[in-house]
Amino acid sequence: MKKIKYIISLLCVLTLMSACNDDESTSNISTTEPVLNSLVSNEWILIQPEIDQNPFLFRLNWTKARFFDQSGEALYADNVQYDIEADLSDNNFSKPIVLVSTTKLFADIYTQQFNTAIAQMLGVESKTVQNINIRVKTSGGSGESVYSEALTLVVTPYIYVAPVPDPESSKHIYIIGDMNGWNPNNTDFIMYRNSNDVEDGVYTYTGYFANGNEGAYFKFCAEEFLGGYNNMYCAGEGGKLEFGDTGAFYAGPGYYTVTIDIINMTWTLTPYDASAAKNYTTMGPIGGFCGWDNEPLMTKSAYDPHQWHIAYLFESGTACKFRGNKDWANNWGGGEFDIPYGKGVFDGGGASINEPGLYDIYFNDLTAHYIIKIRN
Repeated sequence: MKKIKYIISLLCVLTLMSACNDDESTSNISTTEPVLNSLVSNEWILIQPEIDQNPFLFRLNWTKARFFDQSGEALYADNVQYDIEADLSDNNFSKPIVLVSTTKLFADIYTQQFNTAIAQMLGVESKTVQNINIRVKTSGGSGESVYSEALTLVVTPYIYVAPVPDPESSKHIYIIGDMNGWNPNNTDFIMYRNSNDVEDGVYTYTGYFANGNEGAYFKFCAEEFLGGYNNMYCAGEGGKLEFGDTGAFYAGPGYYTVTIDIINMTWTLTPYDASAAKNYTTMGPIGGFCGWDNEPLMTKSAYDPHQWHIAYLFESGTACKFRGNKDWANNWGGGEFDIPYGKGVFDGGGASINEPGLYDIYFNDLTAHYIIKIRN
């Protein structure tokens, strides 16, 4: 029995010694902290970038952290990570935000990234000058984390303002939604206008809206912003048009007229009675370019039988109007100067195309709205 007690006591002593040795081994690893190199300037004024831009701001460099054992011998340390921490100077790194994590000895800081981090530190967007401390935290190498001395930067952030297209540059606006699978590059459904006056911000579309047996959700996208969802015209409450990536419009199932005003930022959506509308078998632009006969045939939308489109190469100037079912009883033409936007009337003269080139042509047989626009 005494032997057993002796063995147990010996094991306990050995375990305690081992634990002590482990603690001593860890605590005896020393680290030389990294040193941040100074920047060209410590004062920065951040300016909101252009759409889809994130300009380079500055590069941080620092010396390598080194690890040593108790005898002063350098240790090889793998999996060393450097975290670039930032915080308001008054916080003394009590709530640091990590700007970049890397295993390299440098990190690039960009405008949007830095501005967003400052807003997180403050809890609100601001354009007031801020004192920001930045340091490098080193982790790994079987030692405790160590920190560089901090750099203090004087930074003026910006308050993000959602961009709104210039009405003069937003010549063409498309519908993106359930009707085209929310494809942000799709141009099958275009908004029409009653005027070519750039000071008139009204766009309109009359057509079918549905997603199977359900109604359709949709937004509007100016041509210059096709390819993404962040810069679309959206449905705000009370007929207010919003710009960005907010609420979608909803209609249907059925026919509606939707109108938006991109200057006054308003919208309306009203039901449209299409029960008496004629369904045409063919539709085409017609004029002197085809001898006023044998017009090229447009493609009818598979989603809405009243929407038509064609890409056509005009080799010379010509008048252009529209004819349905190759029957002059169904023809519409706008005024001579009603281009690229117009609304045809029965047997109207037609818009004048003066510049040869490839044109995208859209026609809505419900309202006789058309677009004849040269392709860039």
